[in-house]
Amino acid sequence: MSVRPDLNLLIVFDAIMSERNLRLAAERLGRSQPAVSQSVGRLRDILGDTLFEKTPRGVRPTPRAEALWQEIRDPLHIITQALTHSDFDPSTIEQEVTIGLADDVHEIAFAHLVSQISEQAPGLILRVREVDHQSLWQDVGDGRIDLAVSVGPPPPKGLGASVLFEQPFLILHRPDISPPVSLKAYLKATHVAVGFREEEAGYTDQRLAAMGYNRKVIAWTPRFASIPDLVARTGAIATMPAPIAQWHAARFSLGVAGLPFNLDSVPVRLCWHERRRTDPLNTWLREQVRTVVEERMKH
Repeated sequence: MSVRPDLNLLIVFDAIMSERNLRLAAERLGRSQPAVSQSVGRLRDILGDTLFEKTPRGVRPTPRAEALWQEIRDPLHIITQALTHSDFDPSTIEQEVTIGLADDVHEIAFAHLVSQISEQAPGLILRVREVDHQSLWQDVGDGRIDLAVSVGPPPPKGLGASVLFEQPFLILHRPDISPPVSLKAYLKATHVAVGFREEEAGYTDQRLAAMGYNRKVIAWTPRFASIPDLVARTGAIATMPAPIAQWHAARFSLGVAGLPFNLDSVPVRLCWHERRRTDPLNTWLREQVRTVVEERMKH
């Protein structure tokens, strides 16, 4: 029996994939959560797959859902653009926009983003404001930035986000020093770490504390760019998001290794204010940022 395609089901599916949370997807779409759940049920019946598994933070897509999203999200975006802002021409824009970028995203992706955008919108000026998980939503909510890319909690009401990718962690180490292969060896090692503002413990230390452990950190810095020199000079190891760890390893002849314990990946989100959701420039810019960041950070 053939199945008639239902674009509304795919729109719901896209929202859930972006938010990784049924409640947030419902708010994004302006629908009730039961209506969203009903749409998921229909799509599950059509595709013969559970699509999403519940987690403490929301839902986790199955491999089938991930594969489907890769196929449909760009066509869905094109259709939406064609129906709503078909007359938008980025080459005519004469404006400055402010983008919030986490330090590692700025280091890896910003130059490529400027290069791509300048070809299509030569009159657009990009100004970067540094954000982190503590400042992200306040800066977006206050309108100080037009959109942002960072790790952080799900958006509060009135603000929007989509998950670009899940970011795992690696150990960055000096190549003449073997990385720890057990949790005991990891805890005995000397560490350098990235920490933001006045936080007493970063993500790694919070997770270790939850397991009843702590590590010896000899230096904290708010800059990922400082880590390679610290590792090279001290022989300490650094636990870092995989993209920036691999970036530093390639540029500074350092080594990377997996962690000897389980440290959950964290979502990297593209974030905006809901009042800008349908703004033609912001919509176009979000797509440019998404494309470049995904390519560079998953390279």
